[in-house]
Amino acid sequence: MNRWLKFTIVYPLLSVLVWAATGNTATVSQSFTLKPGWNAIFLEVEPGNTIPSAVFSGINDLQSVWQWNARAGIVTVEFIQNPNLLVPSEPQMLVYLPPPADPMLSNLSAIQGNNAYLVQVGGSVDQILTVTGEPKIPRHNWKSNSFNLVGFHVANGLTTFGDFFSSSAAHAGQDIYVLNNATASWERIVNPSSELMLRGEAFWIYCKGSSTFNGPVSVTLELSSGLHFGKKLTEQEIYLHNNTSDPNPKTIILTLPALNDTVHYWVFDSNDGVASWEPMPASLALMVAPGDSQRVRIGVKRTGLPPDSDNQTNIGVSDGAGVSFLLPLSVTGIDYSGLWTGYATINKVSDVNKVDENGLQDMTELPTGSEFDFRLIIHAATSGEVRLLSQVIQMWQEGALKPDPDNLGKFVVAEPGEFVLFSKESLTGDFKGSMLRDGQQIGRRISAPAFPRLSGDNEVMTAAGSPFIPSPGSTHDLDITLAKDDATNPFLHLFHKTHGLAVNSIEVTRTISLTFADEDEEGNPITGLPSLNRGSSEIGGIYREMISGLNKLPIYIEGTFVLHRVSSIATLTQDPPTP
Repeated sequence: MNRWLKFTIVYPLLSVLVWAATGNTATVSQSFTLKPGWNAIFLEVEPGNTIPSAVFSGINDLQSVWQWNARAGIVTVEFIQNPNLLVPSEPQMLVYLPPPADPMLSNLSAIQGNNAYLVQVGGSVDQILTVTGEPKIPRHNWKSNSFNLVGFHVANGLTTFGDFFSSSAAHAGQDIYVLNNATASWERIVNPSSELMLRGEAFWIYCKGSSTFNGPVSVTLELSSGLHFGKKLTEQEIYLHNNTSDPNPKTIILTLPALNDTVHYWVFDSNDGVASWEPMPASLALMVAPGDSQRVRIGVKRTGLPPDSDNQTNIGVSDGAGVSFLLPLSVTGIDYSGLWTGYATINKVSDVNKVDENGLQDMTELPTGSEFDFRLIIHAATSGEVRLLSQVIQMWQEGALKPDPDNLGKFVVAEPGEFVLFSKESLTGDFKGSMLRDGQQIGRRISAPAFPRLSGDNEVMTAAGSPFIPSPGSTHDLDITLAKDDATNPFLHLFHKTHGLAVNSIEVTRTISLTFADEDEEGNPITGLPSLNRGSSEIGGIYREMISGLNKLPIYIEGTFVLHRVSSIATLTQDPPTP
């Protein structure tokens, strides 16, 4: 009976692998059909709970689980023995023996991905083992001049042992042994060029000399565990390696089943010399020359992701010739609380003397002779409160103290210090400066002169509302009122004898509207060239303002604005420190 018949009769019952996505997460399920007796399996996922008793909890009459211990000093595997001859005392094998066996005999403490296992079960019926977890990136640590118990990330029936190892001098032509479950013995593959590899299958293969071989196609990532971006990272690189010596380039296909609006890749158009970040398609084919590598820059835009949401998917990697594995990808949504600074650029203003056909004021803004800028300072709290400030000051707050248990009467720091933000200068006296100037600690100050301090208070206005989520099309309205007697009211000054009295003054109101957008009305990018930060740490849109009181008719101005997140401190300190 040749091996293919063995696999059609025995091995599909022994080790059948099924991939199934679980919900919206990056975890997948790998399933094996375990026959009574010995089973050789290769695990491609990292179990959520790696304790052996948890992984095999659904298997009845589990007798033992074995893992080859490649780290057992200088011990090498010179020949393949019958699995029935394995004993727990062998240093080259780790074993888990379920109860009622003596727990002192077990030294296999974790079941992990990218590892091969020998599983012995009793009974007379087949059982399904399903392991759910994050997919592992193919990576093998070969022991030189020894047999290695391994498995590979392959698609069923697409490549032979001979083709798979043909490009590796350490493995091509070396002995390969597969487990015959029916006879509980290892059988040497006589003709590797005609024997197909199966997914989830573990086997012994000899490694002649040193090796770093992970397959005809392999990847290198900046983070070995996957493409995990968290809250801060915006881009990472994937290096795709064609490890074959075939004269023809290999087509490596990346597939992305979800988060296509979030995940981007760097595209260079050689025709016009323009590079840009583009949404990654569901399928992306890349040509890689033999023995060469290709870099793929992957980035994420967090626009539209709910704050603190955990968004996960997997990027599939395949070559259509047998190699098939997954790269886990995750990105965390951010909230937009904190301090934002930037500029408004005004390029349109209404003409109060212009009326429409009905004799009413024409509120259409007209282009200005030249643009003018002024600074914006916005603070957004996690509660949804948004403040437009005339200035903000950053200071340092020392950590809280607690009694030192080892020194009576002494105190030690119970909590670390932190930066704090103020909009009211009167509260800063009891805090330390956050920067040094001429040897003195001073606060870091940012001012916005276009927005005066109302009655000596640095805070211009407070507007409670929905959380600060600058998605395209959303609008935040901010109001400023200069009372008749406010010191910053332009009608209250000393240059005319009647203008120094509040009774002769006029209340001035400013209604500001910030509408978030990627482009202005002419289709030009507001924040400049598209970037991954646009919409997360860099936002912009249309600035509109109506000013009432300076003229008998309102004045309308319009332009664009750009804001950059300069601090994630979500609270403006409103009270002096507790003594």
